[in-house]
Amino acid sequence: MRNARRRKGGLVTGGAVIMLTLLLTACAPVGTVTPTSPLPTPSPTPPPPTPTPTAAPGPLMVTLTLWMPEELSPYGEDPASVLLGQQVDDFNQAHTDLQVAIIVKKAHGRGGLLDFLRTASAAAVSQVIPDLVVMDADDAQVAAQEGLVQPLDGLLSDQLIIDLFPFTSALGQVDGQIMDVPLTAELDCLAYHPTLFARPPLSWTDVLSSPTPLAFAAGGREDGVNDGTLVQYLAAGGHLTDGEGNPRLEAEPLTAVLDFYARASEVGVISPTILLSLDNADGCWELLRDWQVGMAVVGCRRLLSEPGVATPGIIPTQDGRAVTLAQAQWVLVLVTADPQRQAQAMRLMDWLMSAERYGPWTQSLGNLPTTRSGMAAWTIPEEERAVLETLLEGAQPSPPVVLRETVGPPMQAALEAVLRGHRNPAAAATDAVHAVEPPP
Repeated sequence: MRNARRRKGGLVTGGAVIMLTLLLTACAPVGTVTPTSPLPTPSPTPPPPTPTPTAAPGPLMVTLTLWMPEELSPYGEDPASVLLGQQVDDFNQAHTDLQVAIIVKKAHGRGGLLDFLRTASAAAVSQVIPDLVVMDADDAQVAAQEGLVQPLDGLLSDQLIIDLFPFTSALGQVDGQIMDVPLTAELDCLAYHPTLFARPPLSWTDVLSSPTPLAFAAGGREDGVNDGTLVQYLAAGGHLTDGEGNPRLEAEPLTAVLDFYARASEVGVISPTILLSLDNADGCWELLRDWQVGMAVVGCRRLLSEPGVATPGIIPTQDGRAVTLAQAQWVLVLVTADPQRQAQAMRLMDWLMSAERYGPWTQSLGNLPTTRSGMAAWTIPEEERAVLETLLEGAQPSPPVVLRETVGPPMQAALEAVLRGHRNPAAAATDAVHAVEPPP
C-alpha cells in the first residue's frame, strides 16, 4: 500500500509539469522561438523494499501448578514456609519460560488433596488438573493405584536417583513402577542423655550393663507390635516373609529378643508396667525429657524438634548393627500426562531438591531428608550428622500394613506375655510363630 501511494504521487507530479509547459508556450510573444523543454523522464518506480524478517515469537510462558498440603504451605511466617516461598520465587525469576503457581489444600479427608485430585481427574479439564502434587505417602499410594498420577520411570535425573538413600527405592513403587519421590522421611532412633554414658550404647550388652533406664513403646499400636521390637527382631536376623512372600515369624530370633527384654526387666533397666502403658514414642520422649529414663526409642522428628534435650543414637541391637525402619511422610507425585509439561515439571523438581535448597528446607521443617546431599547440607554437629547418615543408609522400609496386621498382633502378644511374666521367652515365641503359620 505504501509503494502504491508512492507510484500515484509520482504520476500526479509529472502531469503538473506538462501542463505548466503548455501554458508558458501559449503566453510567449509571436515570433519568439521558445525552446521547448523536454518532457521529464519519469523516474523508474523503485522496487518494493525487501520485507524485514519478523523475529520468531519468544517462548510462551508456561505456568506449572503445584498443589501442597497446608502443613507445608509457603505462605506462612515460620522459617520453613518463608524459605520455600523464596525458593519458588527464585525459580520464577531464573526461568523466563516457566512460572510456578502453588495452591494449598487440606492434606486429608473431604476437600483434601486426594479428594480434589479425584475430582479434577474426573472432570478432565486441563485448567484444574495440577502438574505436581505434594501429598501424604499413603494417599499417594492410593492415587497411584487409582491411576491418578503418572509413572516417573525415565523422567528422574540419574543424579537424583543416585543421591536418594537406599530405603526410598521401595517406598515409591507400585507394581514395579516409580510413582513418587519421597521428600521427607521418619525413622526411629535412640535418644539419650550423653552425660550418663561414657560412650553411646550400641548393643544389648551395653544396655544390660548400664544402670540407666530404657524406654520404648511396649504397649504396641493398632496393627500390632511397636517399631522398636520389630527392629530388634529384624536386627537379630528374623524375617517377616518366607521365600514366596507369605507372612511368617522365626522362633530363634524372636526368642532372643524376648529374652533380652526379660533380662532387662530383671536387672531393672526397663519397667514392664510403665512400658506397657506406652503405645507411642511420644510418651517415651516425655519420660526422657523429664529425666525419668536415660535413653528411649523415639521418632527422629520429635528429637530434632527439641534440640538440646537429648542426643541421637543408634538403637542398641544384639550385635550393635544399625537397623531401623523408615517411612516416607510427604512425597511428590506427577499428575500431568503431557510430555512437554512433564519435562518442565522435572526442572522444578530438580531445582527444589538441589542440595543447597532441599537441605536447609528439610532442616527447617525438622524432617529427615531422603537424599545424601540434602543430609550433608544440614548445619549440625558432625557427630550427630554421622549418626543420622548411618541410620538413613541402613534403614529398611517399614513393612506394608497388610503384613504388619498379620505378624504384628502375635509378636505383641508374645511381648506382653513375657513382660507380664505369664510365659517364658521360648514358649511365647513359639506361640507367635504358630499363630502366623497358615492352617494345615
